[in-house]
Amino acid sequence: MDYTRFTTRSGESYKMDSAVMPRRPWRKLLWVHQPYPDNYVDASFLSQLKRNLHVQQYSFWALSSDSTVIISHVYSVAIFVCVFVAIYKDKYNPAWFASIGSICTLVGYFAWDGLGEENTTSRTATAKSAILIVSTLLGLSPVLKSLTQSTSSDSIWAISFWLFVLNIFFHDYSIGSKKTFPPTLSTNLAIAAATVLASRLSTTLSVFSFLLFSIELFGLFPIFSRWLRSYSFVAHLILTSILAVVTEVGMFYIGGWWALGVWSVAILSAVFVAPGWLIALQKYKNEIQGPWDPAKPVLRSR
Repeated sequence: MDYTRFTTRSGESYKMDSAVMPRRPWRKLLWVHQPYPDNYVDASFLSQLKRNLHVQQYSFWALSSDSTVIISHVYSVAIFVCVFVAIYKDKYNPAWFASIGSICTLVGYFAWDGLGEENTTSRTATAKSAILIVSTLLGLSPVLKSLTQSTSSDSIWAISFWLFVLNIFFHDYSIGSKKTFPPTLSTNLAIAAATVLASRLSTTLSVFSFLLFSIELFGLFPIFSRWLRSYSFVAHLILTSILAVVTEVGMFYIGGWWALGVWSVAILSAVFVAPGWLIALQKYKNEIQGPWDPAKPVLRSR
């Protein structure tokens, strides 16, 4: 028979049958000796269990509209590739693309300036920067044309591909002032890819026009697109629709109906299928919270 020995304050000791001795309520304290086995689990242990307390519920259309922020930049990269193919095959005048890019840049700048984003000092600094960039490109175009003469074309295509992949990954897709990645990183990756591709063009004019178009598309257009997105999301959707039409025309020019079909399926999957899949997976989410979670220190500055 199992007995438990007790000692009084006067020093007298006696034994009591453990079967009839009333047990103290179990407490979740490791440093207190309790008459329970080490693997004992009380019925109240999971009474404060909470599931999916901080899980965010997504809306399908909200996710679809937010995905256009990423798709808009992907459209820009696709348009740039289409322009390079058109210039590389000598089917279009490269100055034509540079002219269109410059006109669109001026229209965007005037729209930005008309809404009070610039002052007289900023306009002067912007004009000086534009003249400096154009002058630098004119001087460097003959050098950049022969930059990779000793490199095979396959290596150039591979390097450009991975630079654009990194550009898409590190691009700043934030809407507010908080930035996940510095925007200069994405811009530098895109300009590096454009410089490598420009060295494969046949004339100095082609190199200059192509690099000017790349600076307008990857250096200036993301600034305008981010501002337009914060100013009016409807205007951002209209701009994304225009980019979609231009990209689809370019894809048809590069690969015909097959390339256009593959591209359209990929974009529709990213805008509609992926958000629906994410919402469908929410029912499998099982996030558990309880009083046994480790405490989080709160640091207060004095």
